[in-house]
Amino acid sequence: MKMVFYFQMQYLQKEQNYIDLYDLSTIEECLDYYWALKDGLTKDRNKFKNLTDEQFENEVHKATSYTINVIKGERFRYKKETIDKWINRDKLVQEKEDKTPPPDNIYCEECNSSMKITSNDLQNAYDDNAQMLFMYECVNCKKREAYLEDGTKWKYEPPLCPKCNTPLKSKSKDTKNISITIYSCPNCLYKNKDVFDFKKSKEERIKKDKKDKILLNKYREGFCLDEKTGQEYILSMDRIIAFTKELKEQEEKQKDPAYQKAKNLKKLSVVELEKLIAEALEKEKFIKLFLDKPEIGQHVIIPFTVQDADDTRKDYDSTKMLQKIFRKLLDETNWRLTSEGTTYRLGYVYGRLKGYEREEDLANLMRVKATKDNPVMVNEHEPIY
Repeated sequence: MKMVFYFQMQYLQKEQNYIDLYDLSTIEECLDYYWALKDGLTKDRNKFKNLTDEQFENEVHKATSYTINVIKGERFRYKKETIDKWINRDKLVQEKEDKTPPPDNIYCEECNSSMKITSNDLQNAYDDNAQMLFMYECVNCKKREAYLEDGTKWKYEPPLCPKCNTPLKSKSKDTKNISITIYSCPNCLYKNKDVFDFKKSKEERIKKDKKDKILLNKYREGFCLDEKTGQEYILSMDRIIAFTKELKEQEEKQKDPAYQKAKNLKKLSVVELEKLIAEALEKEKFIKLFLDKPEIGQHVIIPFTVQDADDTRKDYDSTKMLQKIFRKLLDETNWRLTSEGTTYRLGYVYGRLKGYEREEDLANLMRVKATKDNPVMVNEHEPIY
């Protein structure tokens, strides 16, 4: 087996690198907000002439501390999720980099000699269309070519002239520390020089790394919550959010007529319901009410049968009479006849009753009642009157 050695890019880092990156972002965000708030309040110092300098500083500290504490907590809330996402993303990219096989049987187009891989590069690494690009060099004539992972020959696409849209020509000149590329348009007088200073770039990177290290050492403990404190924050904040949401919902319910009317509905148990129905039905010659085994889910649905003891009523009259009784009887309760209504078979009339328990469902019953005098059922989740 032929061994191929070439440079492999390292995308996947140690876990601590991701932690440092996230904590650094947290620190920078906290500092940005801190100074923005403090500077803004300080500029308005004349609005607080009644406060001494010490009192003013205390108020500024309270205002900035509250905001920063929320930022710290919310940054902790999504820390593990974000870092895991970064790591999983880089694992996939690294696997693409490490395990993508180079195309086989690549020969020099000039002398037909075999070509060896000199380097590789993952194009658009974090995009869905990421592809490995392999650089080859002929072992005989030293001609160089590049191929994508699928064996397609890669062709350089020169940038276009911003003035006339003509492909630009380029000329490069490299020294030890500086790379200069001059772009010129063969169609017009446009020229542009691109200079990259490797030494300066390295110095800036070293300077940034040093600054980042100082920030982490100085502020990590103050701005980046540990597991215990972070979980305490999440629990406390979630309780506050839930409580605030509940208060808002209660305020809205107080203003909603449907909820107020729903409070006055009679919440009947099954025993109470059976007694109420049986007494009303017997007066209209419907006897032997039987409630079957209930279906327990979001609502309580109870199949029922009853016998029509009035020989003068036909099937249509029997079902309509029963529906009319239920409509009037259940109107001020939390029970309704379900969408299919009632059915008549040889003196038996059967159907299903649905019991509502949640405030939202009871309020919806009131809304339906308020908007329609006699609504027709369109699905099982709506009442029939």
